[in-house]
Amino acid sequence: MKHIITISILFILSLLQTIQAKGKDEYWYTPKASPEERKEIFLKYYAEHGRKDFLTGIFNQIARVAIGQPMEDEPTYKAIALVRSNRDCNDFSINGMLRLLYMDREKTVIPIHLKKEIEACVLDFKYWWDDGRRDTTYRCYHTENHQALYHTAELLAGQLYKDRIFTNGMNGVQHVQHAKERLERWLDFRFRFGFSEWLSTYYEVEAMLLANLYDYAEDEAIRKKAGMVLDLLMFDMALNNFEGMMGSTSGRMYAHSLINGSHNTSPLTKLMFGVGTFDRDEVMAPIALSTSKYQCPKVIQEIAIDYQRPMLNRQRISINVEDAPSYGLSYDNELDCHLFWGMQEFIHPLAIKMSKQISEKYDTWPYRNYDQYIRKYEEQIKTYGKLVNSHLDRFALSEANVETYRTPEYMLSSVQDYRPGAPGYQQHIWQATLGNRAIVYTNHPGGKNLKYSPNYWAGNEILPRAAQHKNVVVCIYNIPENQKNDYTHAYFPKNDFDEVLTKGNWTFGRKKGGYVALYSQNATTYQAGERGDICDLLASGRQNIWICETGTKTEWGDFTKFVNAISSAKVSCQELNVNYTSPSIGNVTFGWQSPFTIKGKEQELRWKYRYDNPYCKALFNSRKIEIKKGSEKLILDSTKL
Repeated sequence: MKHIITISILFILSLLQTIQAKGKDEYWYTPKASPEERKEIFLKYYAEHGRKDFLTGIFNQIARVAIGQPMEDEPTYKAIALVRSNRDCNDFSINGMLRLLYMDREKTVIPIHLKKEIEACVLDFKYWWDDGRRDTTYRCYHTENHQALYHTAELLAGQLYKDRIFTNGMNGVQHVQHAKERLERWLDFRFRFGFSEWLSTYYEVEAMLLANLYDYAEDEAIRKKAGMVLDLLMFDMALNNFEGMMGSTSGRMYAHSLINGSHNTSPLTKLMFGVGTFDRDEVMAPIALSTSKYQCPKVIQEIAIDYQRPMLNRQRISINVEDAPSYGLSYDNELDCHLFWGMQEFIHPLAIKMSKQISEKYDTWPYRNYDQYIRKYEEQIKTYGKLVNSHLDRFALSEANVETYRTPEYMLSSVQDYRPGAPGYQQHIWQATLGNRAIVYTNHPGGKNLKYSPNYWAGNEILPRAAQHKNVVVCIYNIPENQKNDYTHAYFPKNDFDEVLTKGNWTFGRKKGGYVALYSQNATTYQAGERGDICDLLASGRQNIWICETGTKTEWGDFTKFVNAISSAKVSCQELNVNYTSPSIGNVTFGWQSPFTIKGKEQELRWKYRYDNPYCKALFNSRKIEIKKGSEKLILDSTKL
């Protein structure tokens, strides 16, 4: 069976929608300029080249006024019309408008005729699903980032217009109280549990809203907590970037952040750490932070570019719904259910009844067929006497145990034993990064249209079982018969490596002094991708075992020595079990239902620590986190707020 992907109009359109800002920006692989210089460079670049339409068009106007240029009528009216259209993601734009309004309080930057229109827009906006006005189009309120976008906008709007009556009948003070109750919980969960959308493209969005809170929240505790959570977000990026590329596993990933040589967060890493590129449209966070009082702590900046020594980082992120009571959460509390919705665990058997109740009460429907899933759970109990599968939700972002191993020449990252066999969405399970374009990963592809998830290059229809020990990842796929796509594949772009060769079941790549080896139990075929480049390493078969091992010239010397050692290493696969004698770490065994062992010793795949790396060791659910590198130290203590 041939799985040839042809160029489609939809693919071209999807790339056009995420195309970089006009005017090429240089990718910085090593840090340059000071933070203040980078702010100036970015604002000038984006004021000239930034996109003026779509969801982020208003942010171009912020860049303009920040460097002393006037606002433009047409792009601003387009942004206002977009917000008034009630379309999904207009909460991005309203947060940009609110930053402009607060900037205007300090110095007049908005012409009177535009200010009146923006104010009217802010007073009319629907800030949450309990507003009695019915949505005319679908709006996503429920994801982790959208929840905080709406609450942040409501808080800032209420502060600005305390005595004004909004269209929904509430005054500004009431809006502030409504938003505070929800924001306090959201910020507390992020500090204790991290972002369930782990290491994702949405860090760009969350950094923007956190900057808005840090700069403009009147409540001191919210302002300080937002600053702490923003520090932790920066710490996540510092630990999981390689030369400005977030080359890690991720809870939510899009194809254009994988195969185009930059990530949604690349402008943010360039602004904060001096590595990356501004040449993207996803710049809400860089705009906010370029006009913000926030300064990334020096210790985090230093960690971000500490590529010269090997680093092993382990992080535990998010929670399992089953564990909620141990964190003081219940299944019959509406506000607690907001956390489960942020994790996109709408139909988990312990959360589904409250999810259904919220949907019916507020007419907001992430799922329309709750009863169908309730019946499935009842059938499991009737048949087996208990629930045997609670992982029916492909969107779910439950507890993730991440390992990232970074060296001067490469970074390897994965999420351990994450919902194996469950339906997937945008979860990106593992990746080897040797450069911003020289990356390798595998997935069980979804559809060919890259606008939807999962698709050919991002996400998984069925999630694999993966485990990592430093420079070795094993990833096992077990695709059910009812799935259309009966194959898995790897992204391994030949032209982006200095050398690529195949030897037996192994494919090898070299980028500068970094080496990568990829094994497939099933035979592979190299083919061209949508753009004509040879990048698609396809392996037929519903069951397959992939192994990735990385190395360096420093360790191995000549690339040929690396190739010969690994290609001659013993690999034995029986059904869904593998026994591999790695030349670097010794004997490795793993299976679909078998433990992960190194040299005969079983390895834990669930961490106790929120962070466990050379710079920080903090237990999961900690309310105090200390980060240290050399003489630089940062202590974040949420108990003192």
